[in-house]
Amino acid sequence: MMVFSLRHAIKRYWKDESATATMELVIMFPLMMIVFIAAFESAMILTRQIMLERTLDMSVRVLRLAQGVITDADTVRDSMCANTSLLPNCDELLTIDLQLIDRTTYDMPSNDEVCAGRGNNIVIAPDNTFDVGDSNDFLMIRACLIVDRILPFSGFALNLTRDDSGGLHMMASTIFVNEPS
Repeated sequence: MMVFSLRHAIKRYWKDESATATMELVIMFPLMMIVFIAAFESAMILTRQIMLERTLDMSVRVLRLAQGVITDADTVRDSMCANTSLLPNCDELLTIDLQLIDRTTYDMPSNDEVCAGRGNNIVIAPDNTFDVGDSNDFLMIRACLIVDRILPFSGFALNLTRDDSGGLHMMASTIFVNEPS
């Protein structure tokens, strides 16, 4: 008798179609929210990348045209951070590297040493002397910003380098020639 009533209760539960829309919502809502948040975060990362490139170009324009006005990496970083509010912790996490390019070989420096770490213990090797060069010198300036993600799996399609703490390395670089005096 007990087996019959248990079997009957299971069949009745299985055939009951009430609250099926609720079940679909419970299953699909978290998946749709994850996709939405990942798409939003990827858009934010790309927007920050564009703003990093734009602020670097604006700072390079001043560096190229007004020789002697900007003399060190801190001034360039402060100038870049003042031009945008979309770069989080810009004053602490933005690294600037300026290298003179030899016109005989056009050897480009490696990108591995620009994004070295977070905070005050950033070490750039070889040492960045930030030589703004003379008239008609060929220079390469690189900027690196480390940003954190909201979701651990977002930004995979962007092909950005990650550090040990999970931060994404956003890099921008440009090459310019100092204007003659």
